[in-house]
Amino acid sequence: MKAPIAIADLLREADTLLQGMFSNALIGIYVIQDNRFIYANQRLADLFGYTQEELCAGLGPMDLTAPEHRALAQKEIERRVTGKTQESFYHFHGITKYGRLIDAEVFGVSTSFSGRPAIIGILLDVSDRYRAERAAADQLRFIEQLVDTIPSPIYYKDERGLYLGCNTAFERYTGVPRDELIGRSVHDIVPQELATQYAEDDQDLFNKPGTQTYETVAQYADGTRHEVVIHKATFNKADGGLGGLVGVMHDISDRKRMEEAIWREANYDALTGLPNRRLLRERLADEISRARRNGSTLALLYVDLDGFKEVNDMLGHHLGDQLLGEAAQRIRKELRASDMLARQSGDEFIIALPDLSDELQSGRVAQAILDTVSQPFVLEGQLVYVSASIGIASYPQDSENFDFLVSHADQAMYEAKAQGRNCYCHFTRAMQERAQQRLLIAHELRRAQIDAHFEVHYQPIVDLRSGRVTKAEALVRWRHPQRGLIAPAEFIPVAEEIGLIGDIGNWVFMSAVRAVQEWRALSGEDVQVSVNKSPRQFLSASKRFSWIDYLHEQQLPPQALVVEITEGLLLDDRPAVAYALLAFRDAGVQVGIDDFGTGYSAMSYLKKFDVDYLKIDRSFIRDITTDPSDRAIAEAVIVMAHKLGMRVVAEGVETAEQRALLQAAGCDFAQGYFYARPMPWPDFLAYVQGNATGA
Repeated sequence: MKAPIAIADLLREADTLLQGMFSNALIGIYVIQDNRFIYANQRLADLFGYTQEELCAGLGPMDLTAPEHRALAQKEIERRVTGKTQESFYHFHGITKYGRLIDAEVFGVSTSFSGRPAIIGILLDVSDRYRAERAAADQLRFIEQLVDTIPSPIYYKDERGLYLGCNTAFERYTGVPRDELIGRSVHDIVPQELATQYAEDDQDLFNKPGTQTYETVAQYADGTRHEVVIHKATFNKADGGLGGLVGVMHDISDRKRMEEAIWREANYDALTGLPNRRLLRERLADEISRARRNGSTLALLYVDLDGFKEVNDMLGHHLGDQLLGEAAQRIRKELRASDMLARQSGDEFIIALPDLSDELQSGRVAQAILDTVSQPFVLEGQLVYVSASIGIASYPQDSENFDFLVSHADQAMYEAKAQGRNCYCHFTRAMQERAQQRLLIAHELRRAQIDAHFEVHYQPIVDLRSGRVTKAEALVRWRHPQRGLIAPAEFIPVAEEIGLIGDIGNWVFMSAVRAVQEWRALSGEDVQVSVNKSPRQFLSASKRFSWIDYLHEQQLPPQALVVEITEGLLLDDRPAVAYALLAFRDAGVQVGIDDFGTGYSAMSYLKKFDVDYLKIDRSFIRDITTDPSDRAIAEAVIVMAHKLGMRVVAEGVETAEQRALLQAAGCDFAQGYFYARPMPWPDFLAYVQGNATGA
């Protein structure tokens, strides 16, 4: 049996063991007495940059404590030394031998050494942990500040739907401070009908975690309601369970208002507030589909205001706009709530009448509109009168397509205008055929211009005193490859519509200039050729080609040409027309009024533009030998013209009796089939030479 170990040996071994443990510990271990280290292990010395000997050679805990925490450390030491507490735990900033600060946590226990109070302490360097915590705290504060500066309301809720927090914008939205918001539900802060909807949406998201986005209405603290879009997303707790949700609200009221304004601008007429053609097309497509399903009918009315241009020109666009607005209101009152009224453009309106019982119903509506529009308008104290022309097309009889219905109603409207205006017409297939014929003529006219299928024929104008041919009228003809010679009455209106009249008129003018040059050279006399110029030619005159400049280039006296216009053109107060007429006058080109007596006569304008010739329309000459009224009109025109210093040409003279009466009345010139039909230039020259001695 071994001998028992002596107590002294055990104590020495225990001391050696503890010394080894303290020296190799990863934490600082120390003993202080009288505020001085009497023991410090190697880890503590290493942490603060001292040797163990330096620490135990008179240094104390205050030497290792940063100034801002010395009072704290001293207080904790005194509490343990005086017995107020046996142990304490605190965090402080330590300072190394070289002035570097470290974060440290201390756990100290009161004890005694050599019969006097002492403290055994453990010190842990937690600098890395505190740096990480401070970084996380800084990041969290940054995120909180960032979220708080976002102008959109942001909020957080737990899995029960109770608020966890929010940003400042959400406080403004609810009017509830965030510290009062926490723990409350949406039912506590918004109207119940909205709260119920929001809570149901939250529960749907909790049932199926993820994201959720939708548009809704939110009531702000001031009581106003705004359209908003809400984005929500769930988040999880540290253990993976559902933690709640975060929501973001965006006020889209301004965007919605802007979208509404853009939509209205795209679909409504700004002046009248009526739907435009685009919106009408969209709505009528639905009505046509419904009519197709139900087997019902609908009608489309195309309304054009007669005389609106004159109101606009005479009274100005301001009053013209007033008239359009009031006309729209009058029309609207004659319609059912289910009827659609739209502004097509300018002074044109389109009306859709769904669910009609018969065709007569659309006629009754059209007549009611005619009656209300024909009543006088009072515009700033002035009485103004207009009327309307209305075309009607029906579904499905006339077409099942919106564009075709509009086109057919438009054609019927023009037929109403042709019948004297202030009336309505239903579309017929004959109108469609005429429209198709116009389209065909338009196409062939363009081809005719390229292929030079136009000709100029000349009709003699005879001096009734001498019987000699001293004038002629240049008249354009179309030599069609299949149809032969086509008179201008058939194709000139179409040429005006499609914008070819300017080019055709210029070509006729240049042909007439060459003809009169040759005629004057052969005859040696101051003969004249008349050329017609329509109102469309005045308004579409090309700046690249001037009739007056061309006369100068050809060195032809301006008196060799007469420009014939209709009397209605004199009333056109557009600057382009007045400028062109005055330019002819100033250049010495003579002006004649064609078909006088059939339009709107204004005697003052005859003098204003220094008109040289009046041509009495053939409608007054035809019955001059049998109708005393026509004879009186012709004689009155001749006398009036002579009083104004103008000479008179009678059109459509076909008999010797007509010629005799005109000569007796003092008429100056005559043209018509009694003398000759319009003929090509070579035939005209032959005719003139045969008539050189007069008749």
